[in-house]
Amino acid sequence: MAYDVAEAARLLGVHRNTIRRWLKDGLEPIDDRRPLLIHGSRLKAFLSQRMRSRKRTCRPGEFYCFRCRAPRKPWGGMADVTLRTEKLASLRALCAACETPMYRAIRVADLPCLRALIDLQTMEPERLNDRPSPT
Repeated sequence: MAYDVAEAARLLGVHRNTIRRWLKDGLEPIDDRRPLLIHGSRLKAFLSQRMRSRKRTCRPGEFYCFRCRAPRKPWGGMADVTLRTEKLASLRALCAACETPMYRAIRVADLPCLRALIDLQTMEPERLNDRPSPT
């Protein structure tokens, strides 16, 4: 199936200029005639390759920093742990490079392995903080 720029933009929920930028960045049209048509399989392959090239895998003990756009170690080797469910925990730490808060979800079963790499501090769930204690 082939799409023109407007159809591809509507299908993917992006602006037409985004599709035109992708054409400049390497997305190949079917031919050079107007309107430009893009084969669906080429569009899918282009987007898959683009996602693979941007993916950054965090090693154990690292968090992804959205400001630095890279995996980073936590500042001081410390992180706060909040249990979300019986099997899932949330980690919060500061980026060692820019001190931006970083978050990561982890299985509770993996916490002992992570404790060997990072100093983990268990926190109470936030909804229970600042509540008056029952009398």
